[in-house]
Amino acid sequence: MDAIPNISVVVATYNRAETLRETLRHLEAQRIVPESFEVIVVDDGSTDDTRATVEAAQIRSRFALQYLYHANHGPGYTQNCGIRAARAPIILLIADDIFLAPNALSAHLTCHTRNAASGVAVLGRVLQSPALTHSVFLSKWEPWPLGDLPDGKLMPYHMFWACNISFKRDFMLEYGMFRDEPGRAGAAAHEDVELGYRLHQHGLQVIYGREALGYHHHVETLKGTLQRSYQRGLNWHDFRRRVPQPEIDITYRAYTLATLLVRGREISGPRHRYLLDADKRLPRLAARYLLRRLMFNRLTVNLLWLPLFAAAERVHWLASCVRGNLYRGVIVYFFLKGCDDGRSRYRTSPQSQLSG
Repeated sequence: MDAIPNISVVVATYNRAETLRETLRHLEAQRIVPESFEVIVVDDGSTDDTRATVEAAQIRSRFALQYLYHANHGPGYTQNCGIRAARAPIILLIADDIFLAPNALSAHLTCHTRNAASGVAVLGRVLQSPALTHSVFLSKWEPWPLGDLPDGKLMPYHMFWACNISFKRDFMLEYGMFRDEPGRAGAAAHEDVELGYRLHQHGLQVIYGREALGYHHHVETLKGTLQRSYQRGLNWHDFRRRVPQPEIDITYRAYTLATLLVRGREISGPRHRYLLDADKRLPRLAARYLLRRLMFNRLTVNLLWLPLFAAAERVHWLASCVRGNLYRGVIVYFFLKGCDDGRSRYRTSPQSQLSG
């Protein structure tokens, strides 16, 4: 029987064969002995060349590479299949578009050695791939703007992000696992944050692993990003019934001035530790809300920002004027629009009776 590896890397994938090929190549370049890790690719019903891509990689791979396939069920079900198949005591979940730096697996393992408690998870740093120069949007957009956080920082439970996170297998099997059901409005259903909340109730601690670096390489359009953000909004209310804490509204920018007034004492009191430093001051949150309403609304988004972004793709001097936070403002607007539409679309659905 093969020796048990130190870490199992689970890659859930769907119709991204070309990107997955590079993801596997970066795993091949890891600076740890190949026998110390395994990779499990879980295919959520892809219709492209995913199977052939993995089978070709298996022929030349120096590490154990397993391929699992099932009909399309969504990300939660797919991640669970990989977790159950993993053999190592430490499991790393990465998205199929995360290119790990050569020392990433070593950094994950080192962080777990330093933090041996069963409930500790390690959130690796993720940066936008510098190779994403296909558009002005891709070169400016930063999906995970964590800033210059120090290595080892304790992070809130709602930053249990499945893009580059490792955890103890036994802890997950005992207390967690993703919800198998996809979101009723689509796959973008906050399943990793919801899992983080449940694990938190059993002692989960998320530690930031700055050296466990991965590069996000997803060739995406602004239109596709806005559609996915809107879909997250449609799924928002089911998610909030399962995760009812007020800091979630702050983190997702789904709060209003009324939220701050009604739940301000809770946010600035016992729940304070679950906010990032930039979100801990109520006056700043109120000012940010007002500025957002002024800059990103139905009129400005459709008449100013979207035309500006389209023009920036054609005009060089305009491209130099566009900033990533402008894209973020429009993306949040579409998310909040999805929240509003989801509230009316699903208000009579039996699923709306879900308890928290």
